[in-house]
Amino acid sequence: MSQAPHSLRHLALVAVMIAATCSASAQVNSFAQFGTFVQSSSDNILWFTSPLPLGAEGFILHPLNRQFYLLASLENRRFDRLQVSRVRTSPFVIDAAGQIWHDYPSELNFRVTATAIQDILNNLDTSDITEPGDMNSFLLGLKFRLKVYHELHMKILPPSSVSLIGLPADVAGEERVFRVSFNTGQIPVDDRLVLEVLSPGGQLLTRFHLELL
Repeated sequence: MSQAPHSLRHLALVAVMIAATCSASAQVNSFAQFGTFVQSSSDNILWFTSPLPLGAEGFILHPLNRQFYLLASLENRRFDRLQVSRVRTSPFVIDAAGQIWHDYPSELNFRVTATAIQDILNNLDTSDITEPGDMNSFLLGLKFRLKVYHELHMKILPPSSVSLIGLPADVAGEERVFRVSFNTGQIPVDDRLVLEVLSPGGQLLTRFHLELL
């Protein structure tokens, strides 16, 4: 399993690289938009937009020997025109209305695309995963959780809801798009959030990081 990007600048570069080869996908197009937006930021301030791409991972599912990909983004209008200070001595987060954020929004919505469509992200390295079953059942059975890191402490939040976007569950397919929501309550903006995606059998597939400060 490849390591998820941790810095926002690194994530911007990953976004541009992915979008350069995959402009056909709507979610990948949002990666391109984010990359352009971040590149126009000053040295001290990062500007965010929504949806906010969090990364992409490639896998080979055995024994099917089939390739699939996971892409994740954060969807919340409050992140549009969000300003994040990159100066460690005076960090801040300010939204488009000029309000200073002390906490993340009380509900966070993630869009996770799981696709076995060939070559949609063929520039990504892949990791091997072994689990029985067909691709349709595997994608439908994906699980999600959110880890919240505060200093030396960590807590795990289960989703408040998981819903499918587009193709319904009773129709077989090789791409599934999930909206995964979490009731987060009051989480300080300097906490680190990690969305984890697990296989139907409970194997950890990947982590998508969100860290503002």
